[in-house]
Formats: sequence, C-alpha cells, structure tokens
Amino acid sequence: MTPRNLPPGWTRFRHGDFVCTVVSDGLLEMGPARDNFPSADQAELDGLLTANYLPVDNVRLNQNLLIVDTADKTVLFDTGVGINAEFGRATFGPGTGRAIPNMRAAGIDPGDIDIVALTHGHPDHCWGLVDDDDNKLYPNAELVISASEFAYWTDLSRADAAPEGLGKDQFRGAHKNLMAYRDRLRLLDDGDEVVSGITAIATPGHSPGHLVYRIASGGEAMICWGDLCHHQVLLLKRPQWRFVFDDDPTAATRQRIRIYDLVDTGRLGVFAYHFPFPGLGHLVRDGDGYSWVPAELELADPR
Repeated sequence: MTPRNLPPGWTRFRHGDFVCTVVSDGLLEMGPARDNFPSADQAELDGLLTANYLPVDNVRLNQNLLIVDTADKTVLFDTGVGINAEFGRATFGPGTGRAIPNMRAAGIDPGDIDIVALTHGHPDHCWGLVDDDDNKLYPNAELVISASEFAYWTDLSRADAAPEGLGKDQFRGAHKNLMAYRDRLRLLDDGDEVVSGITAIATPGHSPGHLVYRIASGGEAMICWGDLCHHQVLLLKRPQWRFVFDDDPTAATRQRIRIYDLVDTGRLGVFAYHFPFPGLGHLVRDGDGYSWVPAELELADPR
C-alpha cells in the first residue's frame, strides 16, 4: 500500500562553498487571481494562467525558507507565518507553520541558526520568530532587518490607525515577533554585509524597507528576493502589474524591473520565496518580460 504521509518539505543544494537547505513553511491559499493582481487586464490574466496550467480561482504561494551554512555561520532567510495561536496558523490555516518540523527533518536544530535575515516584516516572513509565550524559536540567533522596516513595523501607533483584522494584526504580529529579538538586533542599510559573501540590497516598494540579499561564494552568486516577485508567471511576464499587498506599487514595479535586469545581466541565480518549491532557478528574457527556469533538484546530499 502506498504510504499516505507526505515526504518532508526540504531539500539541499550547494552554492559555491556554501551548503544550502530549503525548508517549506507550507502553502498560502490566496484566492482568485483577479483579487491578488487588481491592476491586471482580466482576459490577459486568465490567459496567462491557463496557458501555464494554473488555476484562475486560487493563487497558491509557497513559503520557501533558505538556510545557508557558510561554515562560519548558519543564516536563515525569513521564517514563514509561524505557529502562534493568535496569529500564525490561526490566520493562514493548517497548511502553514511547518518550517521548524521540516527544519528538524533536514537535520537542522533551530538552536543552530546564528542569524535570521529578514527581507521584510510581513506576516509570512516574520511571524515565525516566537511561540505563543513570546519565547524565541531561534534562541541563539541574531536578527537582521533593514532599519526602516524595523521602525515601520514596530510602531504600534500604526496599528491604531489600521483597519480591523489583518490590517491591525500585521503590526501587532510584527511587533510581537521582532521585539523579542531586540537584545540581539542588527539594523541594515543598503550594501551592508550580513556575513562574508552575503550582502543586503535595498528594494523598497513592496514594503517600506524591503531587502533582497546577494549570496556569493566560489564564483557563484544568487539573489534571495523575498517578496520582490510573488508569482513565477504573472509578475515575470508583467512586472508592472500590482500585487495586492504592495505598499507602493510604482516603487515595487521599479524594483522588480531593476533586480530582474541585475539577475539577467549578471546571469545570477534566484531564490524565490513564493515560487513552486524549492524556489531555485534562473530568469530567461522573453520579450518584454521573463520566463522562469527551475533548477534541477539535488538527488544526493551535496555535503
């Protein structure tokens, strides 16, 4: 009889001299495409999805967490939605909150993480830092995030002014998770080094202080791009389309195009947080947009 349990949501690959592990925090079910990309032409939106064998009635976004072992430090990029009863899976459903079990399945203990590097402070990127009692889930980690992003999401006066529901919870949840690490916090600016080989690049637009990270080792380089781009078809083919959670749509589009060009010109790899697992691949220019070329999965442990 075929086993009914799913395989662990993790894989591993080598990037230069770095050993990288990808763990899944599960899928976000986002609902109809037209609600997620409100500036898109409806017929064109449906056509692109249908041509790529994707449904129009439910956009599904992966949560791919990258862990980079540089030999000196182990760096985790983003944390998923977490397991909080009040926030986390209570908000985003039982298919999420899988990061730590998958991490353990990959042989990595949360206590082994030296640095948690956040791209930004949205729920699916920073709500996985603490448990229900505000205890750190990564007890030995330093937290790094852009200075402007930290200031924005920890300002609870913004929660007071935000609409009820997720509007307020975004600030409350960010404050709960980020402030737990204030004793081990490093604020980044554009061009700052996280560790040797890993550099922050400011890409404000999707959020006020959004960062992407350039990860370079042994002659190889890739961009870990967080929420620069959410969809492997729509926002590559049509970077000017707005994603519903873009804070500044014009700036978000400008940053998408800038980083796409950087990746394409430099023939860099991409690690995409919300693309189909494991989110590793390359861009190929296709007319006015790009196509996604997934990387081949490792079939043996690259260590």
